[in-house]
Amino acid sequence: MRYLGRYDVLAVAARVLQCESEDAVRRTDLDTIDRVLADVRRTPGMAEAAGVLLAGLVRERPFDGPNRVVAVAVVLQFTALNRAELRLEPVSEVDDLLDRITAGAATAPEVAEFVRARLEQEPVTAGDLQEHLRLDLVLEDAVAELTVDNEWRRGIRMFERFSDPAKRVVALAQEEARKLGHVYIGTEHLLLGLIEEGQGIAERVLAGFGITAPAVRDLMVEILGRGRGEAGTIPFTPRAKSTFEHAWDEARRRGSDQLGTEHLLLGLLRDGEGVAGQILTKLTSDPDAIRRKVEDRIDRRRRSESAVAGMLADDASGWTTFGRRHHLLGELNHVLDENERLHEQVAHLRNLLREHDIDPDA
Repeated sequence: MRYLGRYDVLAVAARVLQCESEDAVRRTDLDTIDRVLADVRRTPGMAEAAGVLLAGLVRERPFDGPNRVVAVAVVLQFTALNRAELRLEPVSEVDDLLDRITAGAATAPEVAEFVRARLEQEPVTAGDLQEHLRLDLVLEDAVAELTVDNEWRRGIRMFERFSDPAKRVVALAQEEARKLGHVYIGTEHLLLGLIEEGQGIAERVLAGFGITAPAVRDLMVEILGRGRGEAGTIPFTPRAKSTFEHAWDEARRRGSDQLGTEHLLLGLLRDGEGVAGQILTKLTSDPDAIRRKVEDRIDRRRRSESAVAGMLADDASGWTTFGRRHHLLGELNHVLDENERLHEQVAHLRNLLREHDIDPDA
């Protein structure tokens, strides 16, 4: 299930209130929004989560204006994000439900049942299932061919250690190879996959160095040209397979039991002679600076998570659980991501000021 973030809610509010984003922020209680969204993330089930979202927004009234209208619009956005449609007819029944929520007379199960009765989810197609199966088979076949160490011989396969973003990178790399007509997946396709994935540490670091998908794609065509490959299974090159090995080694060295996008990027950087290494050298004068930036972000993230884990271990209240630890670490990672994005924006603005001969510290 996919979830809305604070900024998704603000975007909906701005459209409904017909105001600029800055005005929407001023007219919204952000703390309330965060609490409601946190409750949604803790709620299993599509109808139940949508019900928690609707009840929370209507009851807490975080929007200055037509709160009910904004609340319903946000719920519609949430259901659409999850390939579902929420019917609002008859409107009188919706109004009655909103009245009961406001008065505190509607229970959570009642709201969830109301939503479930009007929720029309788009069925999962054979194409969707085929896509998931294709990714699984591609990864399993590729990993089965890799050189394994003693841990792998005990039955632990690398595929099982890929994070979801890392799996998306591999799927995107395959699609990029198909689009370019290439009959293999090389380090250059993995680099494109890291950029197109758009959410991990790797993508943000590469973006900070001005490395974009169009620039990488243009250099790929310049170096390799376009192919005329036909549909079918596309194998990984030996260098791409080595990238997975290097990435797994980078993850283990840092005590991680999951291979993430940041480890894939570090794996690519260990082979400077591959096409991806050549491209990175062309697009940045110092590829080692990319590695240092990735390592710095990983280290900062690890120190912060260790601090939270230590705090929870010392919790004397007796209610420290795996669920609570997982939730707090997830929230911490979200805050760190936001801080990193803000830091990058500030650095960009300072550079712009310097380009116009303006001292940013004046």
